[in-house]
Amino acid sequence: MKIKELNPNQIITLNDYPVYNEHILKIFFKIFKEGYGKIIPPCLVIHKKLVIPVFNKNYNLKFKEFEKINLKAEYFLLDGSHKTTAATLTKNKIKVMIFENNKDIKEAKNLADIGELYNFTLPKTIKENIEILKKHFYRKKGFQTVENKTKRMIKEKAIPRYMIRS
Repeated sequence: MKIKELNPNQIITLNDYPVYNEHILKIFFKIFKEGYGKIIPPCLVIHKKLVIPVFNKNYNLKFKEFEKINLKAEYFLLDGSHKTTAATLTKNKIKVMIFENNKDIKEAKNLADIGELYNFTLPKTIKENIEILKKHFYRKKGFQTVENKTKRMIKEKAIPRYMIRS
């Protein structure tokens, strides 16, 4: 399992808009704004090369169109929408844990058991996680990066003003 820091234009986020829980976003925003983002566990991602092959022809075409505009987007977010948004709003890099195989997921589960990761509820296999992503994107009908989503939240004033001003 690899830990890496990414920019928001490198991560394809889930299409839950704006965020599921504004209160959690406020907490993460404060942590990042105060300079304590390094204590936050990494967001969980998987490389696009593992995900794209499961999309049908129509979605492969949609993704190719998305890639033309988002050249650096390489990783799909599995968990961490609030953290990625807060990091982006505060101009921080996004710490991620990259899942490449089932062993990585098992290691992450063990880290969650000792409190190093939060709320680890992902399935136990890469294949199951990819299937969940596929179903999500088929239902939500499109792709966006963390950067795209955050800019949209700012533009549409879907987050508190103090976050927009920062």
